[in-house]
Amino acid sequence: MRKVVIIILAVHVLLLVAAALAARRRRRTLGVGGLVFCSLVPLFGAICALEMVYAKAPDPALLKDMIMSDEKLRRSYVGPGAEAPTAVPMEEAFFISAPNVRREMMMKLLNDDPAGNVELLMMARFNDDPETAHYATATLTEYQRRMEMTLQQSQALLSKHPDNTEERRSYISQMQAYIDSGLLEGHLLERQRTLLEKELSNLPEADTDMEMGCLRVRNLLELKKAPEAIQTARALIERYPGREEPWLALRRVVVECQDSQGLEELKDEIEAAAVQWSYSGREKMEYFMRGVA
Repeated sequence: MRKVVIIILAVHVLLLVAAALAARRRRRTLGVGGLVFCSLVPLFGAICALEMVYAKAPDPALLKDMIMSDEKLRRSYVGPGAEAPTAVPMEEAFFISAPNVRREMMMKLLNDDPAGNVELLMMARFNDDPETAHYATATLTEYQRRMEMTLQQSQALLSKHPDNTEERRSYISQMQAYIDSGLLEGHLLERQRTLLEKELSNLPEADTDMEMGCLRVRNLLELKKAPEAIQTARALIERYPGREEPWLALRRVVVECQDSQGLEELKDEIEAAAVQWSYSGREKMEYFMRGVA
């Protein structure tokens, strides 16, 4: 037993010496309290001394922040990212009681990305703070003005070259973007969809690819023209046998119309058709088939 104690003390002393040499080489100071603790606790104290010597040095900026902070509750001292000062979610900013925060967010949207925040801007139009409501309305008005100007320019180019398919396709894409923006409601939205249907119908059949065809199906469905939508979808199925997009478009029309007989017939057609399904398309159609069953 005595030999074991001697061995432990010897190892303890050797580790203390190693810690002292390492501290001198790394220019670390253990302090009086640390040295007393490490010396009086056999073996474990020496290991703690080595751990303190080889521990990673703290970030001086974070250390100063912890010392100088007046907050009673500790924070997580992870370095903020480049976008942290402007990372307040827009939904939460509208409910903050400080009007200057809401106004700052509105001004940011004026110059950044109004297209990605149309719904929030429309909600902010009715905010209790008059300036916030004004900024939201001004942002939406400016964004709508830009879209209408782009549409007018594209329409002017198309009027000069009515047989240019690329110009017509570009105009159609911009019209659809305007519809999807969420800026139009009621009669204005229906009017824009009617104009879109006119342009899609004027597109030559040879230039009506899968994208334009499926777009027309969706637009006809929104215009409550289900028979025309079904006819367009079936024309796509005949033109592009084996493709999944026309079947998915047709399925959407039948489901929206709540046609029970049409659903059963479509189920039988899909089972008999040799369709090259993608993973996403197969997942959507299997869900539909289980629902019919």
